[in-house]
Amino acid sequence: MRTNEVKAKLKRGEPAIGAWLNIPSVAIARIMARLGFDWLTVDAEHAAQNPSLMSDMIGAIADARTSAPLVRLPENSVNWIKWSLDAGAWGIIVPMINTRADAEQAVSWAKYPPLGMRSIGGVFGPYGFGLSDSRSYAQQANDQILVGVQIESAQALENLDEILSVPGVDVAFVGPNDLHMQLGLPPSAEGAEPEFVAALDKIKQAAQRHHVALGMFCSSGEAAANRIREGFHMVSATSDASCLIGGATLHLRAANPR
Repeated sequence: MRTNEVKAKLKRGEPAIGAWLNIPSVAIARIMARLGFDWLTVDAEHAAQNPSLMSDMIGAIADARTSAPLVRLPENSVNWIKWSLDAGAWGIIVPMINTRADAEQAVSWAKYPPLGMRSIGGVFGPYGFGLSDSRSYAQQANDQILVGVQIESAQALENLDEILSVPGVDVAFVGPNDLHMQLGLPPSAEGAEPEFVAALDKIKQAAQRHHVALGMFCSSGEAAANRIREGFHMVSATSDASCLIGGATLHLRAANPR
């Protein structure tokens, strides 16, 4: 079984740099999977995604054998966790985790017994890790699957210790735009308002107490490098949509500099 190097890096306290896939496209997943990112997250929360297309994108990433395929779920639901992991995803990022019960439910649905309640089935889960049999996969999946919980609300900030102390939670992943809004601030991925900085410090301290890795959505490679220097481990350097917009705009301006 292939080792989830992202999870291994995070356990060692090393950075794992990835990219967000906002565009529901197998072709884009195939391209991005060959660029050398540690991980790629298929965004099923803020994209017009469906389980079948998500599954095909996960397969394209896994087959490239370069980046860990992850899914940011549309919600904390047994169906989406099952579909994602049975498609061969190496991990999930679960939005709007606000309470200990939310975190416990996500972990339970992502882990096979005795650690959770995930049911066994499908052939693509093993395929994602380079296996052909479900028995070997089921015996090792609990150790390899990464569970990230998004901290992006005022309620989550009040319940950090309860959330991050749940066994099986690997990453406290900050959703900066929603967290800004919840704090009464304009949405921003890179804001430095005192209230936001204080919230990040609170999350960092709780993650350290519970030996959980820190993750955060970043808008650029430069922003990701800054977050790594600040102690974050799992950071996004770009997204497919921002690359498309930025690259197309750059070439348009070069061709028509008026």
